[in-house]
Amino acid sequence: MIRWTSLLAQTQSYVGDGARADGVLVTYGFGRLEQFDDPRLMWAGVSIVAVLLVLFVAWQYRRESSALPAWMSVVLAGLRIAAFAGAMLFFLQPIKRTDQQIVTQSRVAVLVDASQSMAVEDEQAGDDAKLSRSEAVLRMLRDKPFIEKLREQHDVTVAVFGADLRRVAQWKRHKAATGGRGEAPNDAATPNLKRGANADPDAERDHRSRLYEGLKPLGAETRLGDALSAVLGDHSSGPLAGVFTFSDGGQNLGVEPLSIAEAAAEAKVPFVNVGVGSTDPRRNVRIREFIAPSRAFPKDKVVVRALVQGEGYAGRDFDVELYAREGAGDAAEVRIGQGRVTLESDGETAPLEFSIEPAVVGRLELEARIVAPDDDQYENDNRRTAEIDVVDSSAKVLLIASGATRDYRFLRDQLRRDEHATVDVLLQLSPPGISQDADKILTTFPATREELFQYDAIVAFDPDWTRLDAAQVDILEEWVAKEAGGMIVVAGPVHTSAWVQSPEHAKIRALYPVEFQRRLTLLDDGLFGSKAPWPVEFTREGKEADFLWIGDTPEESRANWSKFAGVFGCYAVKGPKPGAQVYGRYSDPEAGIAVERPIYFADQFYGAGRVFYMGSGELWRLRILDPGHFERLYTQVVRHVSQGRLMRGSSTGRLLVERDRYSVGDTVVVRAQLSTASREPYVAPRVSARMTPPGGTGRNIELIADENRPGNFVGQFTVSDEGSYRIELPAPDAPDEQLVKRITATVPDLEFEDTRRNEALLTALATRTDGRYYASPALAMSGEGEVPPAAELIESRAETKILRGKPDEQFAETLNYWLLGVICGALSLEWLLRRLSKLA
Repeated sequence: MIRWTSLLAQTQSYVGDGARADGVLVTYGFGRLEQFDDPRLMWAGVSIVAVLLVLFVAWQYRRESSALPAWMSVVLAGLRIAAFAGAMLFFLQPIKRTDQQIVTQSRVAVLVDASQSMAVEDEQAGDDAKLSRSEAVLRMLRDKPFIEKLREQHDVTVAVFGADLRRVAQWKRHKAATGGRGEAPNDAATPNLKRGANADPDAERDHRSRLYEGLKPLGAETRLGDALSAVLGDHSSGPLAGVFTFSDGGQNLGVEPLSIAEAAAEAKVPFVNVGVGSTDPRRNVRIREFIAPSRAFPKDKVVVRALVQGEGYAGRDFDVELYAREGAGDAAEVRIGQGRVTLESDGETAPLEFSIEPAVVGRLELEARIVAPDDDQYENDNRRTAEIDVVDSSAKVLLIASGATRDYRFLRDQLRRDEHATVDVLLQLSPPGISQDADKILTTFPATREELFQYDAIVAFDPDWTRLDAAQVDILEEWVAKEAGGMIVVAGPVHTSAWVQSPEHAKIRALYPVEFQRRLTLLDDGLFGSKAPWPVEFTREGKEADFLWIGDTPEESRANWSKFAGVFGCYAVKGPKPGAQVYGRYSDPEAGIAVERPIYFADQFYGAGRVFYMGSGELWRLRILDPGHFERLYTQVVRHVSQGRLMRGSSTGRLLVERDRYSVGDTVVVRAQLSTASREPYVAPRVSARMTPPGGTGRNIELIADENRPGNFVGQFTVSDEGSYRIELPAPDAPDEQLVKRITATVPDLEFEDTRRNEALLTALATRTDGRYYASPALAMSGEGEVPPAAELIESRAETKILRGKPDEQFAETLNYWLLGVICGALSLEWLLRRLSKLA
């Protein structure tokens, strides 16, 4: 269809992500033609009719030309043709619309590798200085005109990838590329990077800070293929013109990147890859981990372990020294041990053990140092610290069981032999006078605060909680929430299914870190049946939780758990509660009807206390492998749940974290329970704790008050470097008394097995998609010779569409009046002239 258009106004207003209204167009056309699939046929018919009418009028007035002057024949013929033309226009139904021109901007995605391998410092910054790979990329994005150049033709998105993909910045197309017609406003969270007269200094500083935080190399794994697939599959923000990737080419999990290249080539989306990092293997010897127990007793023999790893030093021997400092402040540092390790092969991890006997109650700071050679490229990882709290108090444990299960009997005997523990027992179904190897035999659950509050931990094997009255339930809840009591609760096939349905036991259910099914007829509730054992499937948090280790190192623990045949059943629950941590699941694929497999290990904070859940009481089967595995596991879990009471150094506060060991990139949740000198809950909207990272300057973290629990405060921070972190909080009403907690952060081996730049992968990705590979950020920035700068490679793929408006009814009505006037006027004037000429 033929239209006549006129641009009345040129405006820019964004109507969607990546699209804008780029002008208002007045469009004229014919409504009759829009009724045909092929308007050309209609136009052909109209043209034929018009020609025939003109020929007819010419023939008619040629026949009458003998009776008329020549000029009169022309005038009369013109009037007749004008009438016919008006009638034809009326038939074609002229219309007028006001349309919008919609421009969908071309966009490019800038992907930045934020995995931990990007922290390797092998990018050249000057004659001698070295930058981390991440810092080199940040400087290019922050200080150079790379983004500004891209914005001349595209909308730009910056995202980081490691284990997942996360957007950190976004810019609209730059106004210099729009012909001066105005610019869509930048994303409020991501203002223009270029400095200028109109730049907001505060907004710019805030943006630079967030860009720096977003690009920190914290990812424990690299999923380059997943990131490329996600970008290609995003069609919500306009046509994708290209993808820029800044990476060392590491790929250790997820979709194979080369499998994405074919889809990108079909979509004509080139990959422009900028390599960072060295292609040479690094020379580095480091203490990968320094493992020490968080608590110890005086004169106990304590074993601490340093794991030494080297790259480029196969066959070399290294000395490792152990230093200790007792107490806090300026106490003298003393070397208490020295050992030697041999690295047989490149990348091997060699353990070295030190045996110490703490003598003084209090904090003992330990530091392991490796005597590194002069050509070691990284000095920051040559030492690691750990902290042991030496306590002179015995844990008092209450064992509760409905029946004398194997776990109950083995744990009772184990605690009875432990000189640092006392054990009382409550066997609910035992007859009066039965003999038990325990410090004290209870016949009923403690009924007063004085009786219950003397215990540090309670271990309950399939207990019958219905035997507790309302007052005892209230005391138990108070002991956990306010007195930092620790519980280990083990589900069982006899009593668990009964009390979870009881409305009177809501407070007991609240203590558990899992949600129980409450329906009366549930197929999977209470499922225990399996004729074969199934191992416990640990989550990432479970593998990192040192209190679940049954070996001296993470690798040894995983190896021992892999030898464990498993358990025959698990009480099926609905799922974890919000804030609970799942450590392991029962791996039987037929257990339960839920999507996820039943929870076997989980825990949660409840107020100041901690509750650890087990899906069944079958850990005695670990004794088949080694009786020490069972004893070690239960000892560690009992100390884990009771640390809030064993480590209470202040009468007015406790500082707790979920575990003592974290991986770089994890979020640490810090909890504080504070009270005044008069033992009343400390009331304030927030408190400030001090977090000191390894080898860095401390910073404050805010702990926000828990509205539901007076005196409880919660905050969090992310561990960004490996090593020891120290958290300090002044005790209320005693500013000189500090609540202290220390954690250790480690880096998984996955990102450091091979830190060399994978040029083969990055080149193949670029070649298969008609892109280009740049060997360094500097080359990508400025180009060299026939190699253009990276920002100039991608052509715009902006799309323009017309959004049609409704026909103007007022215009059609007015035009029809005029057409009728022309038709009637022409015919009337023709008739009058013919009368005057005596032709009619």
